[in-house]
Amino acid sequence: MKLSFLLKPEHVFLDVPAHTREEVLVHVAERLAQQGAVRSSQDLVDLLLDRERLGATVVGEEVAIPHCKVPGLRSIVAAFCRLPEAIPFGPSQESARLFFFVLSPREQPAAHLQVLATIARLLRNPQAKKVFQTASQADNLVAALGRIENAA
Repeated sequence: MKLSFLLKPEHVFLDVPAHTREEVLVHVAERLAQQGAVRSSQDLVDLLLDRERLGATVVGEEVAIPHCKVPGLRSIVAAFCRLPEAIPFGPSQESARLFFFVLSPREQPAAHLQVLATIARLLRNPQAKKVFQTASQADNLVAALGRIENAA
């Protein structure tokens, strides 16, 4: 499964001025709700916070992958959020600046895991990581990601 097929430019949020974990989650949830990707931003924030309480989704190198299963969702929704500066995100004050959101229907656990594995693979690619760190526009980020995935 290619992330470039799932990640729409309107779900790419660059240089968001958030300073706390909650601000990041609320910002992305509100934007996804405004676009009709999810029904309720507050429900999504609650699901994401519940998931964070189970175990932080910070994976190191200033990256976090907040993810959860969302009741009523028909297909997987991916979103990307980048902050200008890293913020504390995990329980041990691990910091994150790049956030990959994966929201899945409860009925698609295998697809959920495939997307998480795809993100992990991409983050091992220095070229892909640089795109996420430096892209100036959402369209350019998604296009560059597509080229990287097609070349792999």
